[in-house]
Amino acid sequence: MESLYTPTERRRNYGLLVAEGILFTVGLVFFDPNTVLPLLMERMTGSAILVGLIGAIQPLAKGIVPILSGNWISSLTHKKRFLVAAMSIGRLPLWILGIALIWIPETPAFFWAGLIVLVQVLFWFGDSAGDPAWMDMVGKAVPSTRLGRFFATRQVVGGLLSIAAGAAVAAILDFDGFAFPVNYGVVITIGAAIYLGNVGTFVGLVEHPSPTSERHDLLTLFRRLPSYLTANRTFALTMGVLVLFNLARLSLPFYVVFGQQAFGLGERALGLFIPLQMAGRILGILALGIIGDRYGHQRSIKTISIVCVAPPIVALLTGAFASESTALAAFGLLFFLLGAYIEGWPSFMNYMIETVSERDRPMYAGLMGVGYVPSIVAPIVGGLLIQSFGYSPLFVVTAAVAIAGAVTAMNLPRPSRLMTEPHSMQ
Repeated sequence: MESLYTPTERRRNYGLLVAEGILFTVGLVFFDPNTVLPLLMERMTGSAILVGLIGAIQPLAKGIVPILSGNWISSLTHKKRFLVAAMSIGRLPLWILGIALIWIPETPAFFWAGLIVLVQVLFWFGDSAGDPAWMDMVGKAVPSTRLGRFFATRQVVGGLLSIAAGAAVAAILDFDGFAFPVNYGVVITIGAAIYLGNVGTFVGLVEHPSPTSERHDLLTLFRRLPSYLTANRTFALTMGVLVLFNLARLSLPFYVVFGQQAFGLGERALGLFIPLQMAGRILGILALGIIGDRYGHQRSIKTISIVCVAPPIVALLTGAFASESTALAAFGLLFFLLGAYIEGWPSFMNYMIETVSERDRPMYAGLMGVGYVPSIVAPIVGGLLIQSFGYSPLFVVTAAVAIAGAVTAMNLPRPSRLMTEPHSMQ
């Protein structure tokens, strides 16, 4: 069905999807679940478990919603309306949180805890619902040999702009004219405005009819999901790597809180951490794009799985040996490494596109969300580990999980050919 698209339409969709990625990357700096929101939640409530809950919402959404939405859109010849609706439901509530922080800052902490969680749920559930339709549009607009370059362009440009955005976030949070939590409200409202443009890019996409497959009722859907794994062994192995990759999120929302509590690295340090994380993201996505396009996207997954091992080890060494004078540099390295692997998901998606047929792409795209299911409770477990044992045991467990993922990734094969026949569900 890709032949229905003219070269002009392909270029239009390619450009809009690149712009969408840039706006998403920049906007997320103002609503980052790894830096901005954990600090906001910690200051509002002082609860490590609630900080961990912030980190659990995204994998919860990614693990459940795409399976349901992928099944729903599999029978739709046109998927753009669903995509626009899902993204709008997720993005627009950001305005509520931002404006509330500005206009009613004296509201009790339990209100903010509930509102932050609610807005996070809407954002990531809406984003996850649109994932299968988004992957389908990418698969039709971008040849497999240019997927690495496509994601690199989105992330490099978005990352460069995000460095400036990170400096702006740090400046706003440190500005004496904005008292807490008004300063966070200003930051999140700017992010909400950027996401208006992000939704607009989806509206402009050109779409022709796609191949369809049968939509199943929920009972049949979940009963037949295992057959997708048995039909594609390479995909099943990839899912194993993805599970371990996402389990390594145990520590993700706690690095910045650890830096603040152990070494006094608070909001001002974000002016260094966010740009370094963006620099790592830029270099990481460039390297992964080059490796994937030249040597195969399975090599990208192997690379990113190895890098994933480094942050918890750096955190362990920092906690054991660093002083207040050296901790800033150590955490700078940690956030650089986080940036280098935290956007590694395109490698998994590109590998999926290489190994499944277009007809089955929505269902396999939804099934990829299962790889996030075990990590749904990971940040919450991380919070419990901190409260019971401290930060060092948390970092040890995280490192062990990441090492297991890297070892598993070494077994991923390079696809000898693309999968051309649709999967039979008989």
